[in-house]
Amino acid sequence: MPHFFNTTIDIYLPSASLQKVDNRPPEEIINEKLLHILESAYPNILAVEDLIRITAADEVMVREQLKELHARNLVTEMEQGGFMRHVLDEKSEVQLVKQMPTIATNQQPTIAIITAMYYEKLAVDAMMENKTTYMKYKTEGESNVYTIGFIGEHKVVSTKLPAIGHAMFAQISSGNTTTRLLGTFQNIEYVFIVGVAGGVPYYTDYYKHVRLGDIVISKGGRNNNIYYYCQKILKNKEGDLQYVHKTFASRDTTLQQVAQQIAETAELNPDSAPWEQYIEEGQALLQGQEADFVRPLPSTDRLYMNIGDDNIIEVEHPQPPQSDGDMKVHVEKPRIHFGVLGSGRPVVKTDATRLDFASKYNIKAFDTEFDQVLESIEGNRKDCFMFIRGISDYTDGSKNKEWQPYAALAAAAYMKTIIKALSNPLVDDM
Repeated sequence: MPHFFNTTIDIYLPSASLQKVDNRPPEEIINEKLLHILESAYPNILAVEDLIRITAADEVMVREQLKELHARNLVTEMEQGGFMRHVLDEKSEVQLVKQMPTIATNQQPTIAIITAMYYEKLAVDAMMENKTTYMKYKTEGESNVYTIGFIGEHKVVSTKLPAIGHAMFAQISSGNTTTRLLGTFQNIEYVFIVGVAGGVPYYTDYYKHVRLGDIVISKGGRNNNIYYYCQKILKNKEGDLQYVHKTFASRDTTLQQVAQQIAETAELNPDSAPWEQYIEEGQALLQGQEADFVRPLPSTDRLYMNIGDDNIIEVEHPQPPQSDGDMKVHVEKPRIHFGVLGSGRPVVKTDATRLDFASKYNIKAFDTEFDQVLESIEGNRKDCFMFIRGISDYTDGSKNKEWQPYAALAAAAYMKTIIKALSNPLVDDM
């Protein structure tokens, strides 16, 4: 059997005890699982044996569903019988390469965009013009995907991390992928980490409350830290929780300053919100995708509160003051928030620890552990980086499939707004 990289990959599927009863035909369930697994692993190739092991499904059924996905042009069968998610992007030329072609120094991208989920990369790439995707794939070892194109006058490169998450293997892989990205493209000045996250609810404060579809942009809090990663939780003698954590700060705040100026301009002139147009343009480009990038109905944004002893009640979102007339706008368009992001499996396990950690460090949203990515960015001496997160749930961005594509697109659209507002010395000096 060929030794694919993915023979040891960890893809986390919800355990049977945590899932709602799914009454769909088994074939439909396996079909969906296979697509999810291949999207998580992308751009890596998975052997059929690995897909059978991860899904715990019958071999005949797995092979039948792979054949069906292949017929729908959703997966590609690679050499030696492995499978990979097939990207449907008519606007991008795709080249399979063993080595990246040499790019002249003055033609190198200066902005890197890192995504973790398949639909996040689709959303980011929809913001580019004149793009080419390079699939640097291996049947042994990790594959990489780089899409190079233009946003405004800036040349950018996007990549997707394979299977980021709580498993140590996935964390190390995400750090390695980031290091290779920044080593391959050495003229990078700005790094964006774009995708989805879980908002921290403020049950009684409309202005602080983050809702589904809103956008959270990283902005330094105390000591300019923009990211808190919780490694473990301890208790002192009094029974108070003590969080062992790492922090990350962007030394160069250029991106934060530009983002703040854009938000302030839009506040003074509500018609000046170019990201809303970019969302619509992205939706038009992404219509043919399996994921639905249309904004879900407001009624699907349901808020719950844990009142203790595992008792959960549904509550209303905080309402704006009577004098504030933007309620209609809010349920139809994303609001922009600035703040600190957090992550860490120990704190996202329960509502109580997540909200306590958020309160202690003024955290606005949680995502799925990017500490290894950030360590790689800092290790490569990239001083200017930013998170842009679309809110898809109230946990860590991994729980609500219905809102994920739209939330990712909203984040990508605001990213495009920031990039187009940046000056480009190569163009300015002409």
